Amino acid sequence: MTADVTVVTVSWEGLALTLTCLDALRTQDLDGLRMDVVVVDNGSTDGTAERVAELHPWVRVLRSETNRGFAGGNNLALRQVRTPAVILLNNDAAPEPDFVAALVRGLTTADPRVAALAATVLLADRFRAAGPDDDPGAVVTGPDGTWVADPSGAVRLVNSTGNQLRTDGFGVDRGWLADAARHDPPPAVFGFSGAAAILRTSALTEVGLFDERLFMYYEDTDLSWRLRLAGYHVEHAAGAVVSHVHAASSREGSDFFRFHDARNRLAVITKNATPRFVLRVWGAYVLTTASVALRRRQPWALVRTRLRALGSCIAMLPHLLSQRRRIGRRAVVRRDAVETLFITPGASGGYRG
Repeated sequence: MTADVTVVTVSWEGLALTLTCLDALRTQDLDGLRMDVVVVDNGSTDGTAERVAELHPWVRVLRSETNRGFAGGNNLALRQVRTPAVILLNNDAAPEPDFVAALVRGLTTADPRVAALAATVLLADRFRAAGPDDDPGAVVTGPDGTWVADPSGAVRLVNSTGNQLRTDGFGVDRGWLADAARHDPPPAVFGFSGAAAILRTSALTEVGLFDERLFMYYEDTDLSWRLRLAGYHVEHAAGAVVSHVHAASSREGSDFFRFHDARNRLAVITKNATPRFVLRVWGAYVLTTASVALRRRQPWALVRTRLRALGSCIAMLPHLLSQRRRIGRRAVVRRDAVETLFITPGASGGYRG
């Protein structure tokens, strides 16, 4: 019997996280829906494929000999999906019992031009209000106050309710560090977060899958942008909730993160933005890199990473420009019209990769 939805999760050296995610998927209240689950083992050496097959025989495992990153790992599964909708779910995200049903029902009843629904992604940690005796280094600041992680805390903080793009070219998570009990955003949002979202497979057939050269970071922004240019919309499904262990696969602030985050931001903008926007963002990046290098305002390792990212993106230009022409030929919405959806820095949201 054909399933209604396929859930895809990619794992790289994340056996424990993946098993927790699958435990939550196994106990989903599907409300009569039929679900297929695919785990992509992205070249892991921790026995992920074998243990998933042993403990979750109802799950289909796709093995990759190498680590294809988020983009390539998901594409390995997406090329085989035959259901009307596909859910992307990070292996470090544990879904609530009605997560799958909420996304499928939401997409089924949405306007046909809604190509994706972004889930509500909450940080897995619990928090409490920060006090004067707390270590300042452990305090995080969100739009609704300052917080400290505390297992006994009653506050849940938002990781993402979709992604947004700022007028300076940076991607941000909508609602980042907001009190989940107070965060009530409008349904419309620029794009989905790859951590937890549902997409129409017909829309993916039209605009294409993830750009595998990005490997990871900004690949969801790129796909969201291409959907926008093709005339599709993205909305937020507030009732579809997951708890996310933020940056579990790649530590935020690492050289790996900084390199891919910087390079892919430039790459995605080059593919999708107006020429004026592209030149402005590239110019700002080059000038900022030169400034921090000459003034020694940052450690040389950070400057070197910025230079590596710039060089890598320049090497990607033939691919990026080819993709830009292809996207432009298929676009039904003007690039400058999409850019009216961007938010100003500091308006809302927080930094994201």
